Amino acid sequence: MPRFTYKARSRSGQKVDGIMLADNEEQLAVTLREMDLYLVDAGSEKAPAPSLFSRSVKRREIINFTVHLSASIGAGIPILQAFEDLERQTTNQRMKQAIQVITEDLRGGSNLSASLSRHPLIFPDIYCNMVRAGETSGSLVQVLEHLTAFLEWQDSLASEIKRAAIYPAAVLLAVLGFLGLLLGFVFPRILPVIQSFKVPLPFITLAIMAISDSIRHGWYFILLGIGGLFILFRFLKATEGGQWIVDATKLKLPVVGRLIEEICLSRFAHHLGLLLRTGVDISQSLSITEQVVGNRVVAQAVGEAREKVIQGGSLWRSLQETGVFPPLVIRMIFVGETTGTIDGTLQKVTAFYDREVPNTVKKVFTILEPLVVVMLAGMVLLIALSVFIPFYDALGKIGRR
Repeated sequence: MPRFTYKARSRSGQKVDGIMLADNEEQLAVTLREMDLYLVDAGSEKAPAPSLFSRSVKRREIINFTVHLSASIGAGIPILQAFEDLERQTTNQRMKQAIQVITEDLRGGSNLSASLSRHPLIFPDIYCNMVRAGETSGSLVQVLEHLTAFLEWQDSLASEIKRAAIYPAAVLLAVLGFLGLLLGFVFPRILPVIQSFKVPLPFITLAIMAISDSIRHGWYFILLGIGGLFILFRFLKATEGGQWIVDATKLKLPVVGRLIEEICLSRFAHHLGLLLRTGVDISQSLSITEQVVGNRVVAQAVGEAREKVIQGGSLWRSLQETGVFPPLVIRMIFVGETTGTIDGTLQKVTAFYDREVPNTVKKVFTILEPLVVVMLAGMVLLIALSVFIPFYDALGKIGRR
């Protein structure tokens, strides 16, 4: 969905400018009217692409920024002074530069959400739209507190996955290193002894010999093959259809697919509930949620549901017709729409997945750890058999003499 820079005026005639997601200028004008703003001028804007060498801003930096800003505004400190304090205390140079630019924008009369929107690589659309909703409703402090809790959840989930992945990743690297050592150095030195027995070599020994020769003499082809697969993967990810294929494949992976699905659904519930709770309209909320669920298949389903909601359909029915969302989510949203408490029911969905995702992470990596160990044991066993079977055959031949 394109981003539009806009200039608008409130009913009192106050000038307001900013950046907002919209399908077109007509939808932008409708969304602004819902905020009691009237569009004066608009133009499409492309979000800057991240540079390969640009220093990133870690999530923890954004959390600290949000906490400090919330505490400062809540304590009655003027926003300009709060940003000046933030500039002095921030050590990340990219964040410091962004704060400097935002401070100058605020001095020039720009509102906070519009100033943040000019730095999409640091402050994503969901962040800026929530701040805009907080400014409009006069509840900026509460919105910043919600944002802090949300960012803390994201950080906690990422840390949980990283911690759980460390051991399997370390074992897998050890497996690959050990196999490389056996096949590239140890086995070639044993091979002349095996060949000196003058016995027919079994298939397993011939296969290990071929793999060993490939590693020793064709390692550059192996590297080229890995590089080619990486380039193919990047190419697929760079196209709309390729991304869809990759993401659809992820959801169908054994063991891991369920975890990916639950993380996407958790993001959906977190983002949509948070946006609705802070006063962002359903169409804009679904537009933003579509871009941040992290999977093209789920994002496409959210987009399809959004189109049906715009045409007057109910959210629960629109999501059900996509065939992507599980019955639990559909039932909870149905109850929320029926009772008029959809943001509350989404909080319950969020709470469910907050419990379920960490449990699934543990289950997935509990299964992966022994699988990696079994794979190592199986590889070592195959190499051992490729050596011992010829030895056994040679000893049998000597015994018959």
